[in-house]
Amino acid sequence: MAKPLEQCLTFDMAVSDERKEYLTDRLVEFNRAHLDLWEQNHDSQFEAAPLHIYALDRHNEIVGGLAGWTHSLRAWLDISFIWVKEESRRQGIGRELLRRAEEEARRRGCLYARASTSQHQAPRFYEKLGYSLYGKLENCPPGETAFYYRKNLVQSE
Repeated sequence: MAKPLEQCLTFDMAVSDERKEYLTDRLVEFNRAHLDLWEQNHDSQFEAAPLHIYALDRHNEIVGGLAGWTHSLRAWLDISFIWVKEESRRQGIGRELLRRAEEEARRRGCLYARASTSQHQAPRFYEKLGYSLYGKLENCPPGETAFYYRKNLVQSE
């Protein structure tokens, strides 16, 4: 009969960047060995890079902004968030932030975009701008629903 894991191993919950890096390196080794497209999807031409766009008023105050990444997943724009000051909403600022982000993502070689939002934020905003719902997660956090959207940035012929 096998011994319980606790008799054979120690489980340590200490936060460690060094151990996390070790695990990440092992996972990358495994993925390289098992994914046929690994090298194609991890070349230096498509390095992960932040993408930030700020909408400023005539006093140089921020009235809105978008933060995201290109190529944290190769060929993808990953939108972390869009925010517009309440009194500046419904003027097209969010739409323009997203348009500019998509334009820059295309310039960087991205083919797709993805975003998440919750029920009280902007599901219809993304839908009106051509994003398709691909999933939702209820009770994330409890009482809320998270919506996940994607969009092709390059139109097929």
